[in-house]
Amino acid sequence: MVSITLDGVTKEYGSLTAVDDLSLTIEDGEFVSLVGPSGCGKTTTLRMVAGLETVTNGQIRFGDRTVTSAPVQQRGVALLFQDIALYPHMTVEENIAYPLKLAGVNGSDRHERVVETASLLQVEDQLEKYPGDLSGGQQQRVALGRSIIREPSLFLFDEPMSDLDAKLKHELRPLFAEITDQVGCPTLYVTHDQEEAMTMSDRIAVMNDGQLAQIDTPDEVYRRPDTQFVGEFVGRPAMEFFDVRIENGANGPELLAGENLTLAHNGLNGYDGDDLRVGIRPQHLRVTERHSGGIPATHVFDETLGDRTHSLFETPVGRVTVETPPDFRGGQTDYSIEIDVEKLSLYDPSSGVRIG
Repeated sequence: MVSITLDGVTKEYGSLTAVDDLSLTIEDGEFVSLVGPSGCGKTTTLRMVAGLETVTNGQIRFGDRTVTSAPVQQRGVALLFQDIALYPHMTVEENIAYPLKLAGVNGSDRHERVVETASLLQVEDQLEKYPGDLSGGQQQRVALGRSIIREPSLFLFDEPMSDLDAKLKHELRPLFAEITDQVGCPTLYVTHDQEEAMTMSDRIAVMNDGQLAQIDTPDEVYRRPDTQFVGEFVGRPAMEFFDVRIENGANGPELLAGENLTLAHNGLNGYDGDDLRVGIRPQHLRVTERHSGGIPATHVFDETLGDRTHSLFETPVGRVTVETPPDFRGGQTDYSIEIDVEKLSLYDPSSGVRIG
């Protein structure tokens, strides 16, 4: 097994730069998810690693071996896409065994490895069936089996569960994580589903406009987003942002927001008189009765989700979403929103880059 390194990788289509000077390393056995909005370059990145797209600039290495220009068949990668693409005229066993057949493995050895792989994926009782007889989840397991039976050096997944319903996704996420962990090779997983990325990944790489915005553990990306973009993209509901001004108060620098909200915060020395932007997660806000301090707020709407409620308020600093208790229903007109100051993140309002 080897690590996978992208070193200053760029992909251009004429005047369009799809991936811009991207550098990251996937360690041996590590599961890294690429997330970002549509068109950010995540699938193009995966296709360059696979050898399905040429690299305009930069290098791709598998361990010490440079594979930037190597064809896909020489890279030893296992590919699984949104389109499952099983052969409808072949049985499940024949589909899983097909890569071994191409490699010249004899029939008895193929059967033994298929049974072992199918057992791992819990489809050993489906080997004589055809893809059309299987559920969507079973088809995805068979496709995964066809990928892993060849003992790849790298797993590449491009939104493999995007066409499945929520229940099937919930069932397959731990299976994907378990299988990739058992095989032990590096995994690059492209998804737009944040739950997939947060629950399955060792690290998450967030892309925006072809560039790497942040790569870190799921917890760190969620708790300490490097930029306003990452804070807005990762997490549902998104991190809330509003502008503040720093002024010296009786006890040192303070955050002034709206008309009458003053917040003490550590780490403001050197920013006296500056305009900053603060970010906070909706679960670190608390709704109270008006005149109890905090931001004056008028209730607008409740999104009830069973185990929690997302409540929308109009405030002097803009519309704010708060994660409220499951039984909260905004009835009265006026509220206040209190902020857990220790959970605030500070950002430069021009660049959107985190400064504290």
